[in-house]
This record gives sequence, structure tokens and C-alpha cells, in this order.
Amino acid sequence: MGRSKAKYELGHSHLERLVHYFHFLSEQSDLRKAATVSSRELAQLLAMDDTQVRKDLAAIGVRGVPRVGYSASEVIEAIREVLGFDKIHKAILVGAGRLGGALAAYRGFVKYGLRIVGLFDDDPGKVGTTIGGHFVYSTGELETVITRNQVRLAILAVPAEACQDLADRLVRAGISGIWNFGPTTLTVPPNVVVRHEHIVVGLAELAYHLQREREDADPAAQ
Repeated sequence: MGRSKAKYELGHSHLERLVHYFHFLSEQSDLRKAATVSSRELAQLLAMDDTQVRKDLAAIGVRGVPRVGYSASEVIEAIREVLGFDKIHKAILVGAGRLGGALAAYRGFVKYGLRIVGLFDDDPGKVGTTIGGHFVYSTGELETVITRNQVRLAILAVPAEACQDLADRLVRAGISGIWNFGPTTLTVPPNVVVRHEHIVVGLAELAYHLQREREDADPAAQ
């Protein structure tokens, strides 16, 4: 078992698979399970061939031992380094409603190197309070907090009509990555990365498959 140091360029699918491996192995580590893991065990996570697992891990410099497998801690550490989970990424969260409050209270982000340094809202009843362990600032203080903490990542959990204006302010303030939970698509400069989490898209996919299942079970419904 061993790994080599290199700079890696990951495709979207490869990145997602690595996150699944990391989550699974770190949970197993928390539970003090086996020190080694096989490619077959990891392949079962995503219902795929274990050859893909070996390719994924080899691409980030991790190689196992035949009939032994991989060191779980080595795989975790390699993925942590490649994906940047070993560094602290300061973030601000805009929107202290139900979704924003839930995100603010989630303690699992720390495992992935994310640290929220400020929560923002326009509601005077929330400004100055603490939600999820985070002080709530007025959105008028966005630029000040971003500059003071050298923040590069922002999480948006606000209504659609507020998203673009806030995104424009965030970009001007120096934000280079936006995790958008608002139900709209943002327009940003090419150097700014945006990840859209359209919750209704996931619901639509589920509803579609349920509808297909119903039609397959009852041809008369078609």
C-alpha cells in the first residue's frame, strides 16, 4: 500500500465517487471498523464494478495490496488532500430562515473543511441573535465580514428574487465560490464557481420514477 504525490485534475463523476468513498470510510473509521477496505466493498456503495474503484484510487496516487486491499486511513487522507478537506475553507451563509438555520446548525461540515464564520439575514428580529451557534449579522455587513475574515466561499439560502443581487454583491466583495440553495440559476463571471442545489429537481426526478412505476404496474393508466 502506498501513494505518490501529484497534482490531480478530477472530472465531475470522479469527484462525486471520491466523496462517496470518503464519507463511507470516515464513518467506518468513526465506528472503529476494519483498518483495510477492498475495492469490492467500495464498489458496492455505487453499484458499480470494482475495477472503477481501483482506477479512481490509482488516479489520486493510492494503490492497494492484492488480497489485502487498501489502508482505510490512507484512502481517507489521500481524498482529504486531493479534495481540499484537509484545509479550512471559511464561508458565510446568507439567509437565516428554516433552510439557512438548518445548514447553520449542521455540524458535519467540519469534516469537509468548511467553517461558517457568519450568518446573515435582513429580518431585524433575527439580526443580533445566534442561530445554530452562529451570530446573525445584517446583510448590510456582508462586505465587511467577508473582507475581515478573507472569505472566498458563500452559501445562499434566500428566496429566488434575492439571489442574483446578493450574488453580484458577493462577487464584488471577493467571493469566488457560491453554493446556491435558492430556486434560481445565477449569472456570475467565468472565474466564479457556482454549485446549484435545486431541491425541486430532485423531487421531480423522484416523482417521475414513481409515475413510471405506477404506469408499468397498471398499463391502463397510460
